[in-house]
Amino acid sequence: GAPQMEMEPSPGRRQQQQQVINATHATVSITTSAAPAIAGLGKIESTAQGVNGQNKPKRKAIHVPTYSCNGGLDTKFNHFARHARPSHLHGLLTPDEYEREIQTLNDKIKKARAKGVDVALLATGALIVLPLALWGARHGRQVKRRRTLIEEGVWEFNERMGMDGRNVRMVWNRAKVVGGGESYLTIEEAEEGRGGENKNKFD
Repeated sequence: GAPQMEMEPSPGRRQQQQQVINATHATVSITTSAAPAIAGLGKIESTAQGVNGQNKPKRKAIHVPTYSCNGGLDTKFNHFARHARPSHLHGLLTPDEYEREIQTLNDKIKKARAKGVDVALLATGALIVLPLALWGARHGRQVKRRRTLIEEGVWEFNERMGMDGRNVRMVWNRAKVVGGGESYLTIEEAEEGRGGENKNKFD
């Protein structure tokens, strides 16, 4: 029954409690400040902001594959839609349109392929130096002509699409450095009103 008196903690005990609390806060502060130092965290946050509408959506594009022909001396564009990447063509062209357009381009660049004389020069070049030098000169001209014919074919495709009001364009992506990578052909979704514009990528 006797009333109990609450005793105030001694100054030493109060100081000890305060030290514990301060230590706890210090720990939290250190943990919080260390989090942004995680490698790549800034890039992840930037990407997340882009997903929320900051960046433009990636344009649809079809990669046109190639394969060797003429004994390995030349290449052709594979005109079968099932071999395109992606094979559903993003709905930019129908399979029939794709095959017709790529076959038209193949027929155009056929003029720049190696001939029988090139095969003969290359075969005899292993024994005699002169034929190999002649083959090299001819091959260089053929490569240059092939590039010119591809660029013409790309321009003609884009003209046809533009006249039909289609926002589709063909792009010949030339390697930036000789020997630094292969050139490749794409069919892409064009920006509004630019379907017929010739947009070859020259460097």
